[in-house]
Amino acid sequence: SRRAPPQGLAHGMKVRFRCTKTNKNLRLNGASEVNGTGGNGKWATFQVHVLGPGQYAFQNDAGGWLAVKGSRCTGTNVYRDPDSFFLLHLNPQDRSLSLECQSCPGWFLAIKGNGMSKLIFAERKPSTRFLPEIL
Repeated sequence: SRRAPPQGLAHGMKVRFRCTKTNKNLRLNGASEVNGTGGNGKWATFQVHVLGPGQYAFQNDAGGWLAVKGSRCTGTNVYRDPDSFFLLHLNPQDRSLSLECQSCPGWFLAIKGNGMSKLIFAERKPSTRFLPEIL
């Protein structure tokens, strides 16, 4: 595995996102629950889809798309669902990435210390930081 290039992720890459709060991987499980307690399997391994400048979607190896519906982090099985579009923000200090929900501008996917996901309106909080591992 290797670190992500500084400009972000390229289309077709496989990636895992290590949560800085739990030191485990972001995962989308079969019940469409997003959490920060993943290992290295199909729920926590995502293929990168570049949709436009700075605009990304992530599909895990089980076929689910990372998404935000209303106020919760979840999954969708709909290709190009606007709720699955994210803007990436690079945190230069530690080269981590933050995922801003494009359908909810200003809101970021976050993982709490207990591994549960939530949305927060703050870009630079540690709970929003993910260390990308390119596979």
